[in-house]
Amino acid sequence: MQPSTSEPQTPLTGDTPMAEAMRRDPDLAVKLMRFHIGGCSLCGFEPDDTIAQVAEDNGVPLAELLAALNAPR
Repeated sequence: MQPSTSEPQTPLTGDTPMAEAMRRDPDLAVKLMRFHIGGCSLCGFEPDDTIAQVAEDNGVPLAELLAALNAPR
């Protein structure tokens, strides 16, 4: 049996671009729905926006959003 070579990923931070967050977590859209983020044009975001920008734009405390995004699946 081959040992795993994958390193644990570092947690997402406020500086993480949304494109990277989406790439790293296929369940991200479901997690964002809890905060009404990303489901419509009013609460959407650009792939280059950081998690901190998205939190601020949607009135969500950054620490709360990061805790949800970094929670195990």
